[in-house]
Amino acid sequence: MRTHTWTRRTAALTLGAAAALALTVGSANAAGNLATGSSGPAVVCLQRALDDVDGAGLGQDGQFGTLTRNAVVHFQSEHGLSADGVVGPNTGATVKNAVSQAYYAAHRANDPSQVELGNWTSTCGSQLPG
Repeated sequence: MRTHTWTRRTAALTLGAAAALALTVGSANAAGNLATGSSGPAVVCLQRALDDVDGAGLGQDGQFGTLTRNAVVHFQSEHGLSADGVVGPNTGATVKNAVSQAYYAAHRANDPSQVELGNWTSTCGSQLPG
């Protein structure tokens, strides 16, 4: 019975994440670039994503400072992007894709500890450019 409940919850989260991703793709330029000096919810979302998919260890203070910039540069380098420390459309889209891939990999592995990644997609996907 417990597995059945987990399966239903996972299916609901998967559908929700897919819908949120579709909405995010449809609003590709909804968010502006993020760079040193940026602050607010979009930066919190970026920091959370970098912590979850890249192990950046930033915490989420909502301030795009040196540590966040360095984490962005590292992420960009690892993903074949121009390592300028600015989260524009290409980097934003790549971050979103990395979160989606991590979520679906966890889902396939039946790892309930990564359900939060599905929540990120629905709450943060539209916060980043791309």
